[in-house]
Amino acid sequence: MLVGVNIHDSWFAEAASILHCKLGRVPFLYLGLSIGGDPRKLKFWQPLINRIKSRLSGWKSKNLSLGGRLVLLKSVLSSLPVYFLSFFKAPAGIISSIESIFNCFFFWGCEEVRKISWINWDTICSKKEDGGLGVRRIREFNLALLGKWCWRMRVENRSLWYRVLTGRYGEVGGIIVEEGQFNSIWWNNLININNGVGVGGGWWFDDNVGRKVGDGAHTLFWWDPWIDELVLKNSFGRLFDLANNKMTMVAEIYSLGWWEEGEAWKWRRRLFTWEEKVRGCCDILTNIVLQPNHSDRWIWHLHASSNYNVTSAYNHLLTPTNNNLSATHTSEIWNKEVPLKISLFAWRLLRDRLQTTDNLIKRHILLPNAQLCVSGCGMMEDAKYLFLSCDFFGKLWYGISHWLSYHIVFPEHVSDHLYQFGTLGGFSKNSCSAFHLIWLSCVWVIWLERNARVFHQTEASINQLLDKVKLQSYWWLKANRPSFVFSYHSWWLNPLPCLGIIM
Repeated sequence: MLVGVNIHDSWFAEAASILHCKLGRVPFLYLGLSIGGDPRKLKFWQPLINRIKSRLSGWKSKNLSLGGRLVLLKSVLSSLPVYFLSFFKAPAGIISSIESIFNCFFFWGCEEVRKISWINWDTICSKKEDGGLGVRRIREFNLALLGKWCWRMRVENRSLWYRVLTGRYGEVGGIIVEEGQFNSIWWNNLININNGVGVGGGWWFDDNVGRKVGDGAHTLFWWDPWIDELVLKNSFGRLFDLANNKMTMVAEIYSLGWWEEGEAWKWRRRLFTWEEKVRGCCDILTNIVLQPNHSDRWIWHLHASSNYNVTSAYNHLLTPTNNNLSATHTSEIWNKEVPLKISLFAWRLLRDRLQTTDNLIKRHILLPNAQLCVSGCGMMEDAKYLFLSCDFFGKLWYGISHWLSYHIVFPEHVSDHLYQFGTLGGFSKNSCSAFHLIWLSCVWVIWLERNARVFHQTEASINQLLDKVKLQSYWWLKANRPSFVFSYHSWWLNPLPCLGIIM
Protein backbone atom coordinates (compact mmCIF):
# COMPACT_ATOMS: atom_id res chain seq x y z
CA MET A 1 0.00 0.00 0.00
CA LEU A 2 1.30 3.42 -0.98
CA VAL A 3 0.38 6.38 1.22
CA GLY A 4 1.01 9.92 0.04
CA VAL A 5 1.44 13.00 2.21
CA ASN A 6 0.95 16.37 0.47
CA ILE A 7 1.07 14.64 -2.93
CA HIS A 8 -1.13 15.50 -5.93
CA ASP A 9 -3.77 12.82 -6.56
CA SER A 10 -2.88 12.23 -10.23
CA TRP A 11 0.83 11.76 -9.51
CA PHE A 12 -0.02 9.63 -6.49
CA ALA A 13 -2.27 7.30 -8.53
CA GLU A 14 0.34 6.99 -11.29
CA ALA A 15 3.08 6.09 -8.79
CA ALA A 16 0.85 3.47 -7.18
CA SER A 17 0.11 1.97 -10.60
CA ILE A 18 3.78 1.73 -11.52
CA LEU A 19 4.71 0.16 -8.15
CA HIS A 20 1.66 -2.15 -8.27
CA CYS A 21 0.52 -0.89 -4.85
CA LYS A 22 -2.87 -0.14 -3.42
CA LEU A 23 -3.79 3.46 -2.72
CA GLY A 24 -3.80 4.26 0.98
CA ARG A 25 -5.01 7.21 3.00
CA VAL A 26 -3.97 8.61 6.37
CA PRO A 27 -4.84 7.39 8.93
CA PHE A 28 -4.34 3.68 8.22
CA LEU A 29 -3.98 0.57 10.36
CA TYR A 30 -0.55 -0.99 10.78
CA LEU A 31 -0.07 -3.90 13.20
CA GLY A 32 -3.36 -2.95 14.83
CA LEU A 33 -2.38 0.70 15.42
CA SER A 34 -3.87 3.70 13.66
CA ILE A 35 -0.96 5.46 11.93
CA GLY A 36 -1.38 9.15 11.15
CA GLY A 37 -4.42 9.56 13.40
CA ASP A 38 -4.77 11.99 16.28
CA PRO A 39 -4.58 10.10 19.62
CA ARG A 40 -6.16 13.08 21.37
CA LYS A 41 -9.48 12.35 19.65
CA LEU A 42 -11.87 9.75 21.00
CA LYS A 43 -12.54 8.13 17.61
CA PHE A 44 -8.86 7.19 17.37
CA TRP A 45 -9.39 4.78 20.28
CA GLN A 46 -12.71 3.35 19.08
CA PRO A 47 -11.12 0.14 17.64
CA LEU A 48 -9.71 -0.61 21.09
CA ILE A 49 -13.10 -0.04 22.77
CA ASN A 50 -14.76 -2.29 20.18
CA ARG A 51 -12.16 -4.99 20.73
CA ILE A 52 -12.77 -5.02 24.49
CA LYS A 53 -16.55 -5.16 24.01
CA SER A 54 -16.28 -7.97 21.47
CA ARG A 55 -14.18 -10.00 23.89
CA LEU A 56 -16.81 -9.47 26.61
CA SER A 57 -19.64 -10.53 24.32
CA GLY A 58 -18.11 -13.99 23.95
CA TRP A 59 -17.99 -14.67 27.69
CA LYS A 60 -20.89 -16.28 29.52
CA SER A 61 -20.19 -14.42 32.72
CA LYS A 62 -23.52 -15.41 34.27
CA ASN A 63 -21.79 -18.67 35.12
CA LEU A 64 -18.75 -16.91 36.60
CA SER A 65 -18.35 -16.08 40.27
CA LEU A 66 -16.95 -12.75 41.38
CA GLY A 67 -13.57 -14.46 41.75
CA GLY A 68 -13.72 -15.79 38.19
CA ARG A 69 -14.51 -12.33 36.83
CA LEU A 70 -11.61 -10.86 38.81
CA VAL A 71 -9.21 -13.40 37.26
CA LEU A 72 -10.42 -12.58 33.73
CA LEU A 73 -10.28 -8.86 34.47
CA LYS A 74 -6.69 -8.94 35.67
CA SER A 75 -5.32 -11.49 33.20
CA VAL A 76 -7.24 -10.75 29.98
CA LEU A 77 -9.15 -7.46 29.91
CA SER A 78 -6.37 -5.41 31.53
CA SER A 79 -3.92 -6.76 28.94
CA LEU A 80 -5.94 -5.83 25.84
CA PRO A 81 -5.07 -2.07 25.89
CA VAL A 82 -1.35 -2.62 26.60
CA TYR A 83 -0.25 -2.43 22.94
CA PHE A 84 -2.08 0.88 22.38
CA LEU A 85 -1.01 2.33 25.71
CA SER A 86 2.67 1.55 25.08
CA PHE A 87 2.69 3.94 22.09
CA PHE A 88 0.09 6.65 22.72
CA LYS A 89 -1.10 8.66 25.70
CA ALA A 90 -4.78 7.96 26.24
CA PRO A 91 -7.18 10.90 26.79
CA ALA A 92 -9.01 11.11 30.09
CA GLY A 93 -12.32 10.29 28.39
CA ILE A 94 -11.01 7.02 26.96
CA ILE A 95 -9.48 6.02 30.29
CA SER A 96 -12.82 6.68 31.97
CA SER A 97 -14.66 4.62 29.33
CA ILE A 98 -12.32 1.63 29.63
CA GLU A 99 -12.44 1.63 33.42
CA SER A 100 -16.23 1.93 33.31
CA ILE A 101 -16.38 -1.20 31.11
CA PHE A 102 -14.06 -3.04 33.52
CA ASN A 103 -16.12 -1.95 36.53
CA CYS A 104 -19.40 -3.07 34.93
CA PHE A 105 -17.96 -6.45 34.02
CA PHE A 106 -16.58 -7.01 37.52
CA PHE A 107 -19.82 -6.25 39.36
CA TRP A 108 -22.50 -7.02 36.77
CA GLY A 109 -20.92 -9.51 34.37
CA CYS A 110 -22.06 -9.15 30.74
CA GLU A 111 -25.67 -8.45 31.60
CA GLU A 112 -27.36 -5.35 30.21
CA VAL A 113 -29.20 -4.62 33.46
CA ARG A 114 -27.51 -1.96 35.54
CA LYS A 115 -26.60 -3.06 39.07
CA ILE A 116 -24.89 -1.57 42.10
CA SER A 117 -21.11 -1.14 42.08
CA TRP A 118 -20.45 -1.86 45.72
CA ILE A 119 -16.78 -0.82 45.87
CA ASN A 120 -15.13 2.35 44.61
CA TRP A 121 -12.97 1.68 41.53
CA ASP A 122 -9.96 3.48 43.05
CA THR A 123 -10.10 1.03 45.95
CA ILE A 124 -10.25 -1.96 43.60
CA CYS A 125 -7.15 -0.67 41.79
CA SER A 126 -5.16 -0.32 45.01
CA LYS A 127 -2.50 -2.91 45.76
CA LYS A 128 -3.54 -5.92 47.83
CA GLU A 129 -1.25 -4.94 50.68
CA ASP A 130 -3.07 -1.58 50.77
CA GLY A 131 -6.50 -3.19 50.97
CA GLY A 132 -7.38 -3.34 47.25
CA LEU A 133 -7.50 -6.04 44.58
CA GLY A 134 -4.47 -5.04 42.50
CA VAL A 135 -6.33 -4.25 39.24
CA ARG A 136 -4.32 -1.94 37.01
CA ARG A 137 -5.15 1.74 36.88
CA ILE A 138 -5.09 2.71 33.19
CA ARG A 139 -3.75 6.24 33.59
CA GLU A 140 -0.71 5.36 35.71
CA PHE A 141 0.01 2.24 33.67
CA ASN A 142 -0.10 4.28 30.46
CA LEU A 143 2.48 6.72 31.86
CA ALA A 144 4.71 3.87 33.05
CA LEU A 145 4.64 2.25 29.59
CA LEU A 146 5.46 5.53 27.83
CA GLY A 147 8.22 6.16 30.35
CA LYS A 148 10.08 3.24 28.77
CA TRP A 149 10.51 5.32 25.61
CA CYS A 150 12.11 8.08 27.69
CA TRP A 151 14.46 5.47 29.13
CA ARG A 152 15.28 3.96 25.73
CA MET A 153 16.17 7.37 24.36
CA ARG A 154 18.93 7.50 26.95
CA VAL A 155 20.33 3.99 26.59
CA GLU A 156 19.67 3.18 22.90
CA ASN A 157 21.10 6.28 21.27
CA ARG A 158 22.64 4.27 18.42
CA SER A 159 19.45 2.53 17.26
CA LEU A 160 17.72 3.28 13.98
CA TRP A 161 14.58 4.76 15.55
CA TYR A 162 16.72 7.12 17.63
CA ARG A 163 18.57 8.30 14.53
CA VAL A 164 15.22 8.97 12.85
CA LEU A 165 14.22 11.20 15.77
CA THR A 166 17.54 13.07 15.71
CA GLY A 167 17.15 13.57 11.97
CA ARG A 168 13.65 14.94 12.52
CA TYR A 169 14.23 17.19 15.54
CA GLY A 170 18.01 17.62 15.77
CA GLU A 171 20.51 16.73 18.46
CA VAL A 172 22.69 18.87 20.72
CA GLY A 173 25.30 17.23 22.93
CA GLY A 174 23.72 13.79 22.64
CA ILE A 175 20.23 15.09 23.57
CA ILE A 176 17.34 15.30 21.10
CA VAL A 177 16.05 18.85 20.83
CA GLU A 178 12.77 19.09 22.71
CA GLU A 179 11.49 22.51 21.74
CA GLY A 180 10.24 22.86 18.19
CA GLN A 181 7.47 24.49 16.21
CA PHE A 182 6.39 21.32 14.41
CA ASN A 183 6.71 18.66 17.11
CA SER A 184 4.47 15.64 16.68
CA ILE A 185 1.83 14.79 19.28
CA TRP A 186 3.75 11.63 20.21
CA TRP A 187 7.00 13.55 20.75
CA ASN A 188 5.30 16.24 22.85
CA ASN A 189 3.77 13.53 25.04
CA LEU A 190 7.20 11.98 25.66
CA ILE A 191 8.64 15.39 26.54
CA ASN A 192 5.84 15.96 29.05
CA ILE A 193 6.34 12.52 30.62
CA ASN A 194 10.09 13.10 30.86
CA ASN A 195 9.31 16.34 32.69
CA GLY A 196 6.77 14.71 35.00
CA VAL A 197 3.67 16.35 33.50
CA GLY A 198 0.44 14.48 34.16
CA VAL A 199 1.14 13.29 37.70
CA GLY A 200 0.63 14.88 41.07
CA GLY A 201 3.75 17.00 41.47
CA GLY A 202 7.42 16.28 40.94
CA TRP A 203 9.39 15.11 37.93
CA TRP A 204 8.60 11.45 38.51
CA PHE A 205 10.79 10.15 35.69
CA ASP A 206 13.76 12.49 35.94
CA ASP A 207 13.87 12.24 39.72
CA ASN A 208 14.38 8.47 39.57
CA VAL A 209 17.04 8.40 36.84
CA GLY A 210 20.74 8.71 37.67
CA ARG A 211 24.04 8.57 35.84
CA LYS A 212 26.88 6.33 36.98
CA VAL A 213 30.13 7.75 35.65
CA GLY A 214 32.96 5.53 34.42
CA ASP A 215 35.37 7.28 32.08
CA GLY A 216 33.09 10.32 31.77
CA ALA A 217 33.33 10.38 27.97
CA HIS A 218 29.55 10.31 27.39
CA THR A 219 28.25 12.21 30.40
CA LEU A 220 27.36 15.89 30.13
CA PHE A 221 29.01 17.84 32.93
CA TRP A 222 26.20 20.37 33.42
CA TRP A 223 23.11 18.46 32.31
CA ASP A 224 23.31 14.88 33.59
CA PRO A 225 22.60 13.85 37.23
CA TRP A 226 26.00 12.25 37.83
CA ILE A 227 26.98 13.59 41.29
CA ASP A 228 24.70 12.31 44.04
CA GLU A 229 21.77 12.70 41.61
CA LEU A 230 22.47 16.46 41.36
CA VAL A 231 22.18 18.35 38.08
CA LEU A 232 24.93 20.98 38.22
CA LYS A 233 23.12 23.42 35.96
CA ASN A 234 20.32 23.55 38.53
CA SER A 235 22.55 23.70 41.60
CA PHE A 236 24.92 26.30 40.10
CA GLY A 237 22.67 28.12 37.68
CA ARG A 238 24.73 31.32 37.59
CA LEU A 239 27.93 29.48 36.67
CA PHE A 240 26.04 27.56 34.00
CA ASP A 241 24.76 30.78 32.44
CA LEU A 242 28.29 32.20 32.27
CA ALA A 243 30.00 29.03 31.02
CA ASN A 244 31.44 29.20 27.49
CA ASN A 245 30.65 25.59 26.61
CA LYS A 246 27.47 24.28 28.18
CA MET A 247 27.66 20.88 26.45
CA THR A 248 31.07 19.81 27.79
CA MET A 249 31.62 16.19 28.80
CA VAL A 250 32.86 15.18 32.25
CA ALA A 251 36.03 13.60 30.82
CA GLU A 252 37.00 16.86 29.10
CA ILE A 253 36.50 18.93 32.26
CA TYR A 254 38.46 16.36 34.27
CA SER A 255 41.40 16.35 31.85
CA LEU A 256 41.64 20.15 31.92
CA GLY A 257 41.51 20.20 35.72
CA TRP A 258 38.41 21.06 37.71
CA TRP A 259 40.10 22.46 40.79
CA GLU A 260 39.44 26.11 41.60
CA GLU A 261 42.28 27.49 39.45
CA GLY A 262 42.00 24.76 36.79
CA GLU A 263 41.77 25.43 33.07
CA ALA A 264 38.37 23.79 32.87
CA TRP A 265 36.62 26.95 34.08
CA LYS A 266 36.17 29.30 31.14
CA TRP A 267 33.61 32.07 31.43
CA ARG A 268 32.11 34.59 29.06
CA ARG A 269 33.36 37.34 31.35
CA ARG A 270 35.14 37.78 34.67
CA LEU A 271 33.11 36.60 37.64
CA PHE A 272 32.01 39.22 40.15
CA THR A 273 32.67 38.64 43.83
CA TRP A 274 29.00 38.22 44.70
CA GLU A 275 28.48 35.53 42.06
CA GLU A 276 31.62 33.47 42.62
CA LYS A 277 30.49 29.92 43.42
CA VAL A 278 33.36 28.05 41.83
CA ARG A 279 34.73 26.99 45.20
CA GLY A 280 31.43 25.35 46.18
CA CYS A 281 31.33 23.45 42.91
CA CYS A 282 34.97 22.38 43.32
CA ASP A 283 34.27 21.07 46.82
CA ILE A 284 31.66 18.72 45.36
CA LEU A 285 34.12 17.50 42.71
CA THR A 286 37.02 16.90 45.12
CA ASN A 287 36.42 13.20 45.76
CA ILE A 288 35.32 12.28 42.22
CA VAL A 289 37.67 9.83 40.48
CA LEU A 290 37.00 8.63 36.93
CA GLN A 291 37.44 4.98 35.92
CA PRO A 292 39.03 4.81 32.46
CA ASN A 293 38.16 1.14 31.84
CA HIS A 294 34.42 1.53 32.52
CA SER A 295 31.76 3.15 30.37
CA ASP A 296 29.17 5.57 31.67
CA ARG A 297 25.68 4.14 32.14
CA TRP A 298 22.21 5.19 33.19
CA ILE A 299 20.60 3.72 36.29
CA TRP A 300 16.94 3.44 37.35
CA HIS A 301 16.69 3.86 41.11
CA LEU A 302 13.36 2.08 41.57
CA HIS A 303 14.54 -1.38 40.52
CA ALA A 304 17.33 -3.62 41.81
CA SER A 305 18.65 -4.28 38.29
CA SER A 306 19.19 -0.51 37.74
CA ASN A 307 17.27 -0.88 34.45
CA TYR A 308 13.90 0.69 33.77
CA ASN A 309 11.03 -1.52 34.85
CA VAL A 310 7.40 -0.74 34.02
CA THR A 311 6.11 -2.36 37.21
CA SER A 312 8.41 -0.31 39.43
CA ALA A 313 7.41 2.90 37.65
CA TYR A 314 3.71 2.00 37.93
CA ASN A 315 4.00 1.29 41.67
CA HIS A 316 5.76 4.63 42.10
CA LEU A 317 2.98 6.47 40.26
CA LEU A 318 0.19 4.63 42.06
CA THR A 319 -1.15 6.82 44.83
CA PRO A 320 -2.38 4.83 47.86
CA THR A 321 -6.04 5.39 48.73
CA ASN A 322 -7.40 5.74 52.23
CA ASN A 323 -8.50 2.18 52.97
CA ASN A 324 -10.03 0.93 56.18
CA LEU A 325 -8.28 -2.44 55.91
CA SER A 326 -4.87 -2.85 57.51
CA ALA A 327 -2.15 -4.93 55.89
CA THR A 328 -2.61 -7.58 58.61
CA HIS A 329 -6.31 -8.08 57.90
CA THR A 330 -5.62 -8.10 54.16
CA SER A 331 -3.12 -10.94 54.45
CA GLU A 332 -5.56 -12.96 56.56
CA ILE A 333 -8.39 -12.98 54.05
CA TRP A 334 -6.21 -13.83 51.03
CA ASN A 335 -5.70 -17.40 52.17
CA LYS A 336 -4.36 -19.60 49.36
CA GLU A 337 -6.31 -22.63 50.65
CA VAL A 338 -9.62 -20.79 50.26
CA PRO A 339 -11.45 -20.30 46.92
CA LEU A 340 -10.99 -16.79 45.54
CA LYS A 341 -14.73 -16.03 45.60
CA ILE A 342 -14.81 -16.57 49.38
CA SER A 343 -11.77 -14.36 49.93
CA LEU A 344 -13.56 -11.66 47.88
CA PHE A 345 -16.67 -12.20 49.99
CA ALA A 346 -14.63 -11.66 53.17
CA TRP A 347 -12.99 -8.59 51.59
CA ARG A 348 -16.42 -7.09 50.99
CA LEU A 349 -17.60 -8.12 54.47
CA LEU A 350 -14.73 -6.28 56.15
CA ARG A 351 -15.66 -3.19 54.15
CA ASP A 352 -19.37 -3.58 54.97
CA ARG A 353 -20.26 -3.81 51.28
CA LEU A 354 -22.47 -6.90 51.31
CA GLN A 355 -26.16 -6.93 50.34
CA THR A 356 -27.31 -6.87 53.95
CA THR A 357 -30.69 -5.35 54.73
CA ASP A 358 -29.31 -2.08 56.10
CA ASN A 359 -27.12 -1.54 53.02
CA LEU A 360 -30.04 -2.25 50.68
CA ILE A 361 -32.21 0.24 52.59
CA LYS A 362 -29.48 2.90 52.36
CA ARG A 363 -29.45 2.44 48.58
CA HIS A 364 -33.27 2.53 48.40
CA ILE A 365 -33.54 -1.06 47.20
CA LEU A 366 -35.71 -2.12 50.17
CA LEU A 367 -38.25 -0.19 52.19
CA PRO A 368 -37.32 0.75 55.79
CA ASN A 369 -39.91 -1.65 57.20
CA ALA A 370 -37.99 -4.63 55.74
CA GLN A 371 -34.95 -4.29 57.95
CA LEU A 372 -35.40 -7.19 60.38
CA CYS A 373 -32.89 -10.04 60.62
CA VAL A 374 -33.85 -13.21 58.73
CA SER A 375 -33.31 -15.36 61.83
CA GLY A 376 -36.51 -13.96 63.37
CA CYS A 377 -34.77 -12.40 66.36
CA GLY A 378 -36.54 -9.09 65.73
CA MET A 379 -33.40 -6.95 65.38
CA MET A 380 -32.17 -4.85 62.46
CA GLU A 381 -29.83 -6.73 60.13
CA ASP A 382 -26.41 -5.23 59.49
CA ALA A 383 -23.06 -6.93 58.93
CA LYS A 384 -21.86 -6.82 62.55
CA TYR A 385 -25.17 -8.05 63.95
CA LEU A 386 -25.70 -10.77 61.35
CA PHE A 387 -22.25 -12.32 61.60
CA LEU A 388 -21.45 -11.77 65.30
CA SER A 389 -24.33 -10.70 67.53
CA CYS A 390 -27.44 -12.43 66.16
CA ASP A 391 -29.20 -14.64 68.73
CA PHE A 392 -29.31 -17.51 66.23
CA PHE A 393 -26.11 -17.19 64.18
CA GLY A 394 -24.12 -16.15 67.26
CA LYS A 395 -24.66 -19.67 68.61
CA LEU A 396 -22.56 -20.98 65.73
CA TRP A 397 -19.53 -19.16 67.12
CA TYR A 398 -20.12 -20.75 70.52
CA GLY A 399 -20.21 -24.12 68.81
CA ILE A 400 -16.93 -23.28 67.09
CA SER A 401 -15.52 -22.17 70.44
CA HIS A 402 -16.46 -25.49 72.08
CA TRP A 403 -15.03 -27.41 69.11
CA LEU A 404 -11.69 -25.53 69.22
CA SER A 405 -11.60 -25.57 73.04
CA TYR A 406 -10.79 -21.92 73.54
CA HIS A 407 -12.78 -18.80 74.32
CA ILE A 408 -13.82 -16.49 71.47
CA VAL A 409 -13.97 -12.75 72.12
CA PHE A 410 -16.58 -10.63 70.31
CA PRO A 411 -15.04 -7.20 69.64
CA GLU A 412 -16.67 -4.11 68.17
CA HIS A 413 -15.71 -4.70 64.52
CA VAL A 414 -15.77 -7.75 62.26
CA SER A 415 -12.14 -7.14 61.21
CA ASP A 416 -11.01 -7.27 64.84
CA HIS A 417 -12.91 -10.52 65.30
CA LEU A 418 -11.01 -12.06 62.38
CA TYR A 419 -7.68 -10.95 63.80
CA GLN A 420 -8.39 -12.15 67.33
CA PHE A 421 -9.86 -15.45 66.17
CA GLY A 422 -6.44 -16.71 65.10
CA THR A 423 -4.17 -14.94 67.59
CA LEU A 424 -5.75 -15.14 71.04
CA GLY A 425 -4.87 -18.80 71.45
CA GLY A 426 -1.14 -18.21 71.01
CA PHE A 427 -0.81 -20.79 68.25
CA SER A 428 1.96 -21.18 65.70
CA LYS A 429 1.80 -19.33 62.38
CA ASN A 430 0.75 -22.50 60.59
CA SER A 431 -2.09 -23.12 63.03
CA CYS A 432 -3.21 -19.46 62.92
CA SER A 433 -3.59 -19.75 59.15
CA ALA A 434 -5.82 -22.81 59.65
CA PHE A 435 -7.90 -20.93 62.24
CA HIS A 436 -8.38 -18.01 59.85
CA LEU A 437 -9.53 -20.54 57.27
CA ILE A 438 -12.13 -21.80 59.74
CA TRP A 439 -13.29 -18.21 60.30
CA LEU A 440 -13.72 -17.68 56.55
CA SER A 441 -15.64 -20.93 56.31
CA CYS A 442 -17.91 -19.90 59.19
CA VAL A 443 -18.87 -16.47 57.78
CA TRP A 444 -19.44 -18.05 54.35
CA VAL A 445 -21.78 -20.68 55.84
CA ILE A 446 -23.68 -17.94 57.71
CA TRP A 447 -24.10 -15.94 54.49
CA LEU A 448 -25.33 -18.96 52.53
CA GLU A 449 -27.81 -19.81 55.27
CA ARG A 450 -29.03 -16.22 55.37
CA ASN A 451 -29.62 -16.24 51.59
CA ALA A 452 -31.33 -19.66 51.75
CA ARG A 453 -33.81 -18.25 54.26
CA VAL A 454 -34.42 -15.12 52.16
CA PHE A 455 -34.76 -16.68 48.71
CA HIS A 456 -35.70 -20.33 49.30
CA GLN A 457 -37.47 -20.22 52.70
CA THR A 458 -35.38 -23.14 53.99
CA GLU A 459 -33.78 -23.35 57.43
CA ALA A 460 -30.92 -25.36 58.93
CA SER A 461 -30.11 -25.97 62.58
CA ILE A 462 -26.97 -24.76 64.35
CA ASN A 463 -25.59 -28.31 64.47
CA GLN A 464 -26.04 -28.64 60.72
CA LEU A 465 -24.26 -25.32 60.14
CA LEU A 466 -21.41 -26.38 62.43
CA ASP A 467 -21.03 -29.63 60.50
CA LYS A 468 -20.86 -27.64 57.26
CA VAL A 469 -18.08 -25.46 58.67
CA LYS A 470 -16.08 -28.50 59.75
CA LEU A 471 -16.57 -30.36 56.50
CA GLN A 472 -15.82 -27.34 54.29
CA SER A 473 -12.66 -26.30 56.14
CA TYR A 474 -11.54 -29.94 56.22
CA TRP A 475 -11.70 -30.29 52.44
CA TRP A 476 -9.97 -26.94 51.86
CA LEU A 477 -7.05 -27.95 54.04
CA LYS A 478 -6.94 -31.52 52.75
CA ALA A 479 -6.51 -30.26 49.19
CA ASN A 480 -3.60 -27.96 50.12
CA ARG A 481 -2.10 -29.20 53.42
CA PRO A 482 -2.76 -32.94 53.70
CA SER A 483 -0.07 -33.42 56.39
CA PHE A 484 -1.75 -30.85 58.64
CA VAL A 485 -5.16 -32.50 58.22
CA PHE A 486 -3.67 -35.95 58.85
CA SER A 487 -2.35 -34.77 62.23
CA TYR A 488 -5.80 -33.57 63.32
CA HIS A 489 -8.00 -35.91 61.27
CA SER A 490 -10.01 -37.54 64.05
CA TRP A 491 -10.39 -34.26 65.95
CA TRP A 492 -11.45 -32.31 62.87
CA LEU A 493 -14.41 -34.40 61.79
CA ASN A 494 -15.65 -35.78 65.11
CA PRO A 495 -18.63 -36.05 65.55
CA LEU A 496 -19.71 -35.43 61.94
CA PRO A 497 -22.43 -37.89 60.84
CA CYS A 498 -20.88 -38.06 57.35
CA LEU A 499 -17.50 -39.24 58.64
CA GLY A 500 -17.99 -42.71 57.24
CA ILE A 501 -18.69 -41.34 53.77
CA ILE A 502 -15.51 -39.21 53.82
CA MET A 503 -13.35 -42.11 54.93
